Amino acid sequence: MASRDDRLPIAAAGLLLTYWCNARCDHCYEMSGPGRHGWMTEADARGHLSALGRLGVPAAGVHIGGGEPFGDYELLLAVVRAARDVGLDGIGYVETNGYWATEPAVVRHRLGELRDAGMRQISISADVFHQAHVDPACVTRLWQVARDVLGPGGVRARRWRFLKEPTDLRFAGEAERRAAYREALRSHGERMTGRAARLLSPLVARQPAARFDADACRKPLLDSGHVHVDPGGHVFPGTCVGLTLGRAAPDRPLDDVLDVPRGPVWRLLADRGPYGLMQHAESFGYREEPHGYADKCHLCTGVRTFLRRAGLHEDELGPAEVYDEA
Repeated sequence: MASRDDRLPIAAAGLLLTYWCNARCDHCYEMSGPGRHGWMTEADARGHLSALGRLGVPAAGVHIGGGEPFGDYELLLAVVRAARDVGLDGIGYVETNGYWATEPAVVRHRLGELRDAGMRQISISADVFHQAHVDPACVTRLWQVARDVLGPGGVRARRWRFLKEPTDLRFAGEAERRAAYREALRSHGERMTGRAARLLSPLVARQPAARFDADACRKPLLDSGHVHVDPGGHVFPGTCVGLTLGRAAPDRPLDDVLDVPRGPVWRLLADRGPYGLMQHAESFGYREEPHGYADKCHLCTGVRTFLRRAGLHEDELGPAEVYDEA
C-alpha cells in the first residue's frame, strides 16, 4: 500500500456499477448507452467499499452511479447493503435518470428497501439531455414519491428546474432538440468530455488551442479528493473518466491504487494542461482541430482519444469503452 505521503487524499468516491444505460445522452462523459454491457460484481464492490472505509471516507462521500444502476436493481440493493456490512454507515446517494419509475408502488417499494439498506439520498439526473430519452412523467413520479419516502432532504437533482417544469424531448425533431441544448448550454454549461466533446461542442463558441496554454490541471487531477471506480476497476480522478490512476482488483485493492501518478500524460496535464499534452501528441501526428475547442476539457478529450487510438499510454488512458461508441 502506498504511504500517506505518496497517496492522493480521498474524501469522496463513486462506484460506477455499469456503463449500460437505457439512454444515450449527448452530454454523457462516460459514453454510456444501451449498447454497453458488463457490471461491477458484488464482490468487487465490497472490496472497493472496504478500501474506502480503510481510507476514512465518510458514508456521505460515497455514491453509486453508472450508466444506470437501476438496470440491475438486485445488484444495486446488494451493493448498498454491502456498505454497512464492511463498516461504512451507509451510502450517501444513488444516481438514476428515473426511467424505471413507471408505477408509484414500485418506486415506493424500491426506495424503501434502499433507505432501509442504508441509502441516504436519491439523486435524479434531470435535464434536457436526459429528457430526450426518459419520460418526464417517470422523473416527476420518482421525485414526488421520494420526497414522501426519504423526506425532502432525501432527494437531490442535477437540474431542479426539470423536476418542477418537466420537458419532454423524446419525440422532438432535431432542430427543437438542438435549440433546447443551446439554451441549456448558455444557462449552465456542460463538461465537454466524452460524447459532449463530439455532439455538443458544435453548439458553443470555440477557441484555438493556444487559448488554453499554461491552463494546468493539477488541482482537479491531484487535489480534488474525489475518485470514481468503473466496472473493470479503473480508477479515475474526479470526473476525468478515461484518465486512469490504475486498476483496482482483488490482489490490488483500491487503497493501493491511489499513488500520486508519475506517468507522462499525468505529468503533462498537471504541469501544463491539455495544451502541453497536445504538443506532446503532435510529435505522433496529432493535428489541432481547425474550428478550435469549446474548453480545455474538449481539447483534452480530443488529444487523449488520439493517443489512445494510436496505442500510446494505454496504462494511463482507458478503458476503451470511454473512447469509442458501442
